[in-house]
Amino acid sequence: MAEGRVAGRYFDGRSSQARAAEARVEAGQLEVHLEGGERLQFAAEQVRLGTQVGSAGCYLHLGEGAALESTDVAGVQALVRALRSSTAGTLWLHRLEISPRLIVLSLLVTVALMVGGVVWGVPWASDRIASMLPESLEELAGSEALDAIDRTWADPSELPEARQQALLVHMQPSLQWLTGQYPERTLKVHFRSAPALGANAFALPGGHLVFTDAMVELAQHDDELVAVLAHEAGHAVHRHGMRNLVQGSLLVFVMASMTGDMSAASDLVTGVPALLATLAYRRGMEEEADDFALDMLRARHISPSRFVDIMQRLDPPREGDEAGSVGRFLSTHPPTPERIERFQEAE
Repeated sequence: MAEGRVAGRYFDGRSSQARAAEARVEAGQLEVHLEGGERLQFAAEQVRLGTQVGSAGCYLHLGEGAALESTDVAGVQALVRALRSSTAGTLWLHRLEISPRLIVLSLLVTVALMVGGVVWGVPWASDRIASMLPESLEELAGSEALDAIDRTWADPSELPEARQQALLVHMQPSLQWLTGQYPERTLKVHFRSAPALGANAFALPGGHLVFTDAMVELAQHDDELVAVLAHEAGHAVHRHGMRNLVQGSLLVFVMASMTGDMSAASDLVTGVPALLATLAYRRGMEEEADDFALDMLRARHISPSRFVDIMQRLDPPREGDEAGSVGRFLSTHPPTPERIERFQEAE
């Protein structure tokens, strides 16, 4: 490089033909002298330092597709420093691209932002999106989920019709109380034979509350099932199923945008109904549903011990296993000793 000058090749951005050129900074502008005597001037804000790949030369992008290519990397950097009042940002970008320490630091920052976005950002956004969705959409999602469960895991209940009707009659006062307290929520109880799910109960979007035959048979008093109903009603009233559905969708699309693989997003769209029954509720959602159940049981003058009894029977603690085994009740309802103790203290 001559003093303050950089030799290279100039591309006008309109053709692939290159012209020999020499560049320098003059009066705060970049002057490019082409062979044949032509002279071009570019304002500082038009000049952008391009990316250097390996040992190859580097580029100065000059706006409107024009560029100056040179193997004189140090000379190009000197030109950029001379124009640093408007190109400092791109100079830092170039330093980032060639500095191993800065590359590692930027990678760590990127990973931290990704983790933070997934752990806190996506749940926060999903809660707000779900609260704005119309009830009709939630009802549609719940109906499709129930249809998918009926096609894959469940059959019509094998409980005697008289037993089903007796349970519905016993639950009716609690359902009426819920309707009075939350008129915007329509709750519907369904009984299903589902050996693959074992003793289970879960809430789907749209207020569909599903009890398996095994759960009914496990109960020794119908009020135990009302206690389970109260917990599931808490999930329904607080729209936990829809919030988890939105969260799962956001997670898939976030990962798809990061990886560029949209097939995962399309798989989610086709598999959402079946996934709804196995979505793991966040700890906060379980606590929210427990609070709701306790308030409802008190209002209905039903002992919280009914919930404790069926939970302990459902998943008895094992020696050496303080938290117990989730067993057949799916990971959506972890019967931890802390939750059981909470209901015991509410007596």
